[in-house]
Amino acid sequence: MAARLEISTGAYGSWERTPAQEWTDEKLSALVKALEMTDQQGGWLFRLAVDRDPPYASPELWASSTPVAPLGPARPSGPAFPSGPVRPYVPVPAPALPAEPSSPAEPHDPETQAYLRDYAAMMDAVPLPSVLFDSRWDVAHVNPAFHALFRGVGEHPTAMPDQNFLRFVLFHPDAGTVLGDRETSWCLPLLAQLESALERYEDDRVLQAIRDDIADDPIMDAAYRCGLPHWMRITGAAAVHHDGAVRPLHHPDPRWGHTDCRIVDETPATLQDRGFTRMTLVLHEHRSAAPPSARRGKPHLRAVAGG
Repeated sequence: MAARLEISTGAYGSWERTPAQEWTDEKLSALVKALEMTDQQGGWLFRLAVDRDPPYASPELWASSTPVAPLGPARPSGPAFPSGPVRPYVPVPAPALPAEPSSPAEPHDPETQAYLRDYAAMMDAVPLPSVLFDSRWDVAHVNPAFHALFRGVGEHPTAMPDQNFLRFVLFHPDAGTVLGDRETSWCLPLLAQLESALERYEDDRVLQAIRDDIADDPIMDAAYRCGLPHWMRITGAAAVHHDGAVRPLHHPDPRWGHTDCRIVDETPATLQDRGFTRMTLVLHEHRSAAPPSARRGKPHLRAVAGG
């Protein structure tokens, strides 16, 4: 992002630390240009950041603007990122979608169901937070330790951590109170995996709905289109893998507090063949028990996603 603005990374860091009400029209206009936003998206950025129209806007242009919608997989250790650049967003008309999604089907056979019940019982006996989800990140099972980790998050109609883990990371306003360094350590790897999943299951309704919600928000969409490729160039494809990654957490239990976790993918072949992923968070000793300073409210990736 600093390179796009032709300033140093240190100077851009000071930009990000500037309170929203102190952002100047010149800086916001520079962001609009750097993120390649349309005039309408630029107007949304001004309204979201400083609650005013951009200096170049005419009353007629913004009088009928549509309000910004609220922020609403490939296997986490599977194909990390598409070989080419992130594709431009093209809405898929509902009639063009097939009657059934093209991603792995829900297992209905009795043998698989029995296996899942036994596997859930085994997960419940593990003292570490553990979650089992499918290729869309729809959650099949979470254990008590996972529930305890996210017990403090508020209700959300579509983005609860035990419903769809990707939606929770991207769209829940309380996600940053649990997921430390949420944008770089959690959102960006999952956005990369979403892009990979959309290449594999391009007609899947659930994945397309998540992409639609990203596109509805100009800052999230700009991060997806512009920030994500830049971040990938810096970190490399390995950075998007869950398995083995160490990421920060804010655990509500003061015994853990502000800590790190190592993500371990321990999916057996029986479930992997059916499109499931089991992710376990191995908690480390906490560095401090200080409460997180994450801001509650409408979630947004920063207008940059590269650092």
